[in-house]
Amino acid sequence: YMEIVAHGYLGSGEAQHSVDKLVNMTYIFQKLAAVKDQREWVTTSRAHKTLVNLLSARDTNVLLGALLAVASLAESPECREKISELNIVENLLIILHEYDLLSKRLSAELLRLLCAERQVREQVKLYEGVPILLSLLHSDHLQLLWSVVWILVQICEDPETSVEIRIWGGIKQLLHILRGLSSANAAGRIQQLHLSEDFSPREIQENTFSLQAACCAALTELVLDDTNAHQVVQENGIYTIAKLILRNKQKNAAKTNLLQCYAFRALRFLFSMERNRPLFKRLFPTDLFEIFIDIGHYVRDISAYEELVSKLNLLVEDELKQIAENIESVNQNKAPSKYIGNYAVLDHLGSGAFGCVYKVRKHSGQNLLAMKEVNLHNPAFGKDKKDRDSSIRNIVSELTIIKEQLYHPNVVRYYKTFLENDRLYIVMELIEGAPLGEHFSSLKEKQHHFAEERLWKIFIQLCLALRYLHKEKRIIHRDLTPNNIMLGDKDRVTV
Repeated sequence: YMEIVAHGYLGSGEAQHSVDKLVNMTYIFQKLAAVKDQREWVTTSRAHKTLVNLLSARDTNVLLGALLAVASLAESPECREKISELNIVENLLIILHEYDLLSKRLSAELLRLLCAERQVREQVKLYEGVPILLSLLHSDHLQLLWSVVWILVQICEDPETSVEIRIWGGIKQLLHILRGLSSANAAGRIQQLHLSEDFSPREIQENTFSLQAACCAALTELVLDDTNAHQVVQENGIYTIAKLILRNKQKNAAKTNLLQCYAFRALRFLFSMERNRPLFKRLFPTDLFEIFIDIGHYVRDISAYEELVSKLNLLVEDELKQIAENIESVNQNKAPSKYIGNYAVLDHLGSGAFGCVYKVRKHSGQNLLAMKEVNLHNPAFGKDKKDRDSSIRNIVSELTIIKEQLYHPNVVRYYKTFLENDRLYIVMELIEGAPLGEHFSSLKEKQHHFAEERLWKIFIQLCLALRYLHKEKRIIHRDLTPNNIMLGDKDRVTV
């Protein structure tokens, strides 16, 4: 009977008597679907198909009734599988994009349940659901955010979707949510939102913990892509996530411990990228770091991180204070550690045989740059002052030629050289990416391989760069190794 009424309602318009009947019937099916043993009967009677069709209803009460009934059904795996066979995702995405807050909340929760099915995740991709979902991350409603983030956790297991989430700004937004929820005035701000009036302070606190854990879970999955992982680091993600491991004793212990596990897991996945490892040695004391290491690479089981949390929470106050200070030391937004010439030094990127490389910003500018510091007393530059001066003149001369003549998308740009306190400084383009060698190591640890198409893309760019240097500029690189070939966004190669 509901199928007949629904067909007439959807086909010919919103007669009030049809609306009233459908509201009552969807309410009945909500009650039936709430009982686990009765859900199979609902799907056997094919009522789930009619309920899914009603997701295109124009009347709010009919729509909400259908959403609640289908969501209850979707809690059972067998029913969820049958629902996922229907054309439901497109309607849910339309609701998420266009409808009122309550409809969005229920649709997001339903889609979260359905995304356990592979074909639903594929439909989200097919119907270009990523930008719609990411637009909802700007909401202030905790439950809506929680559902959307867990949808992202499930769909980003597809490598292409994971990259798409980054391209649409998803990583930045997830970190923005974490920073907002971790701020000192977050609780007060959330309580003042009219959207949270139905939450008690305890519920707000628990929902906040749950949302933070969900964001950590999403970032954990996203950083399986090395470029995503690099962006998390560049966006100060290690600092943002690491702050979550510090326990607040005044809050819900069980929820806090679980959040700490999720934060540690995200950090452990980031640690698996070789370039990030020196950062983590600065965070933890030796015994805690050993447990952190022993967990292993890319371990998803959240219980594997419980020992780490227990060990951390047993530390005395002075030890916890030291860890908090260590976490602050990796904050990329802290005040510059020093100035060199007209450049603020923001971070130490690495060291080599001839000196160090820093991330810097010009005092009067906003662009981030790389600055190489070369110790001129290195024996390689000569045994005495005369030899060193000659070497320095040659280096500066070569760099001046390179700066003035090299313009190629796959060759790093040099901007300036100067001397200060027996150090030679070379200011150059900051390459946002990771060395090819680190990609090799990461893929090996994951037991993955470069796709052939990706290999060709990298190889062709490398050939173009070398052809430009060798044939057009008559310059030999002389130090071309996987660690000196940078892969940036969309596998852009820079040498």
